Amino acid sequence: MTTTFTKATALKLMLGLLAAEVLSAFELSMLYAALRFMITDFGSAEAVGWVMTSFFLASAVSAAICGRLGDIFGRKKVLLIVIFFSIIGSLIAAFSSTLEGVILGRVIQGTAGAIFPLCIGLVRENVKPESAPLFIGILAASLTVTMGLGTFLGGIIVDNYSWHGVFFAGALAGIVAFIAIFFWMPQSASTPFDRRTNILGGVLFAPAVVLLLLWITKAPSWGWTSTNTLLCLVAGLFFMTVWVSTELRAKVPLLDVRLLANRQVLLVNLGSAVLGLTSFQSMQVWSIVLQQPTATGVGLGVTATLAGLILLPKTLIALASGPTAGWLITRYSGRVSMVLGATIMMLGWIILGLKHDSLIFLTLMLTFLGFGMSMFYSSIPIIISQVVPMERTSEANGMMLVIRSTAMGIGAQIVAYTLDTSTIDLAGASYPDQTAVYRVIGYVIGGCLLMILISSFVSKERAKGPVSAHAMPVAPVIPSTTVTGK
Repeated sequence: MTTTFTKATALKLMLGLLAAEVLSAFELSMLYAALRFMITDFGSAEAVGWVMTSFFLASAVSAAICGRLGDIFGRKKVLLIVIFFSIIGSLIAAFSSTLEGVILGRVIQGTAGAIFPLCIGLVRENVKPESAPLFIGILAASLTVTMGLGTFLGGIIVDNYSWHGVFFAGALAGIVAFIAIFFWMPQSASTPFDRRTNILGGVLFAPAVVLLLLWITKAPSWGWTSTNTLLCLVAGLFFMTVWVSTELRAKVPLLDVRLLANRQVLLVNLGSAVLGLTSFQSMQVWSIVLQQPTATGVGLGVTATLAGLILLPKTLIALASGPTAGWLITRYSGRVSMVLGATIMMLGWIILGLKHDSLIFLTLMLTFLGFGMSMFYSSIPIIISQVVPMERTSEANGMMLVIRSTAMGIGAQIVAYTLDTSTIDLAGASYPDQTAVYRVIGYVIGGCLLMILISSFVSKERAKGPVSAHAMPVAPVIPSTTVTGK
């Protein structure tokens, strides 16, 4: 259902969606600046780590399940509910004096993980097909930019108030987003609920994702061969296998695994996974290089504040690259945008591998790299939204976020391990040396090559309009291998 808008109405629609996106990004990024203060207050870095882990777990589940509920019951309605719970979670964490209270608030805040896929669905529902890529490109870019600004603003808040202020700011952002969506967003359509819908699919999906993400995020502190780590891995794989099998057999799945049978959906999700495994780790790599001592032979010895300012243009450039991706897909195709973005990323990493000992040069090249990364990332939800049925838009983009988040978790561990393969000791501390940095750069360049290869198989045709559910290729129903009673 698309509506013809005046420029004023279109502006209100975009501002409402951007307000929701700002909330989504701030819920995550602002807290980074507060972690060291929370460690001081609560006395344990590992315990405080659950403040982030709990949010990631809740976000991953919410992105897929609430995204699908929005497709069924109306995206505006579900988005308002998600924002309401996010506000409640922020206030619980803000008023808590115990770590358990903060973690509870963060779990409730995690419902914000559904905001991005719901916003993508609302764009497709309300904007003409030829304009949707530009809108989605702006939304994807805003997510990147506000992530960078959120960390910066979070630092200002904790320096002048306390870590509680970060959560109050999150609640305020939520209130603004709720009002903007309530008054400026047209009422969204709902799909009649089919009683045959496989609710068990949603029930099984949640523990599968939670256990696998828990395995990824906690294995370094628990130990890769510890009982807890192995139990999370085995149980997570078990639930994932049962979930996939159940959804494939269902006549009306809650979360349709068959969407991956669409070649374009599969390809862009593979590209998103490789991005998460490799180039999305750039903040981790270059933050270390910027801040570690110059005596190590690879560090530039700057403060954390200066390092943040140097990395900021890399995120701000998304304001240009996101809409550029939308324009390229509208004018040419998703293949052009993704191949170009991956190529720019690869060139950026190659050049940084050759020279990374100058702050000015590093800032310029990280901005160049960020342009390509945001272009590639912004292309993915646009392409997904062009090829999946209208009634599955938010679900498909939510699943993409789950896949990418999982890949990012694995990638962070790979990069951390690689940086630790060759180190230099200085003043009682161990730092990655030049060899380790070269290994990481080589690993990421290999990922960029793989992204170029994957992108070259993306369709060079652009979608002409909404896709019918009947136009989607459907995977064959897999018969059950278990024996059931008659």
